[in-house]
Amino acid sequence: MDENKFLLDIRDYISKSINFDKKQKNSMNCDNCFCFNDNYTEEKEILSQIKSGNFQNTTEQGNLLENLLKNLFNRFELISSFSVTNRDTALGQIDINLTPIDETIYDIWKMIGDYPYCLIGECKNKLKSKPVEREEIEKMCWRTSKAQALNFFIGSSYTQPAIKEIGEFHSCKESILKKSEGVYIIPITISMLDIVISNNLNFCYFIRWAIETTKRKMAIANYLR
Repeated sequence: MDENKFLLDIRDYISKSINFDKKQKNSMNCDNCFCFNDNYTEEKEILSQIKSGNFQNTTEQGNLLENLLKNLFNRFELISSFSVTNRDTALGQIDINLTPIDETIYDIWKMIGDYPYCLIGECKNKLKSKPVEREEIEKMCWRTSKAQALNFFIGSSYTQPAIKEIGEFHSCKESILKKSEGVYIIPITISMLDIVISNNLNFCYFIRWAIETTKRKMAIANYLR
C-alpha cells in the first residue's frame, strides 16, 4: 500500500465528511459519537508492541490485535459492548462480536436502509508474514452470510485472489441470500489502523470510509496490497 496516498485520501475524506456533518443539525455523527481526546494513548502503546514483532507465540500476537480493536470500538458511544470470543461459535471461529445500542450507528456509517443483522470481526494474527488468502475469505463469506453480518476483516495484507473473492461475494450476495442488506466483508489492514492512530485521525470516519469504499465496487482494493 502507498501509505502517503492513503493518508492524503483519508484526510481529504474526513475533512469533507466533517464539513458535511456540521451542516446536519441535531444529528449524531462521527464527530460527536466517538471520543479520542487522549490522542489514542493506549492504542499507540499496543501498536508499538505489535510492530516490534516481539511475541512469545501467535496467541500473544493475536491478543494484541484484538485488544487494539476492542479499545477502538469501545470509544464509540453507540457500541454497547465488544466481546472477543476466541472460540468456536455457531458460525465457526469468530474473533469479535459487537453490539450496537441501536441502528443509529449504521446511519452514521452512511448505511441508511442497508442495516445488517449484527456486527462481527475477524483478526488474522500473522501480521508479519503471509497475507490473507482466498481460502480464508471463502470461510468468512459463509459465516458472514449465515450471520447476515457486517464483518470487519483485519489482516496484514490481501492476495489478489482474496480481494477478488470479496468483490465476487458482494456482487453475488443478492442471488444467494434472502436478506442481503447490510451484509458485507470490510477488509482492513494493520497499516491502515497504524496510519489512522499515529496521525490522530477519527477512527469512526475511517470505518465509514472503509464501508463506503468497499461498497463502491471494491475501491478499497487499491489499499490492500
